[in-house]
Amino acid sequence: MALVVARREQILYLVVGGWNTLFGYGVFALLYHLLHDVAGVPKIPGSMVALIVASVVGIANNYVLYRTVVFSQSRRGPTRAATLSGRLPGALAVNLVALPLACMSCRSTSNAMQAVYTVAVRSGQLPANKLLQLRADSSRRMGVRCIQLSEQARRRGR
Repeated sequence: MALVVARREQILYLVVGGWNTLFGYGVFALLYHLLHDVAGVPKIPGSMVALIVASVVGIANNYVLYRTVVFSQSRRGPTRAATLSGRLPGALAVNLVALPLACMSCRSTSNAMQAVYTVAVRSGQLPANKLLQLRADSSRRMGVRCIQLSEQARRRGR
């Protein structure tokens, strides 16, 4: 049963991750279009505002979907969802520096630059999350093993 739940979580993780990528980029593209093309806000300030708003909406969407869809059958669902969503502000911080620099150095649109950045970050997130989760799981197992050993030593001392 645990194997079925784990496999289900892996498949849903990929599906929800793909949706979150499309959703977040879609919100960014729509906001950028409204700010830059419709309202006439200059390229870089418009892209920064769109990026911040889209990231906040995307992180909230990310947390809710991971918690309710991917980890709904897991006891640690809320914790895992918070951990995965909690890593996204770091990507936003890098993006806030990278997007204006890319827009100034390339003659491409903010939408194109953001698409490239989004694909690169999302492609790296799966292996990074897997690695961090494996480390967390092994340290948890190690902690349990240390507790077991100390209890055995305490019992032998009696």
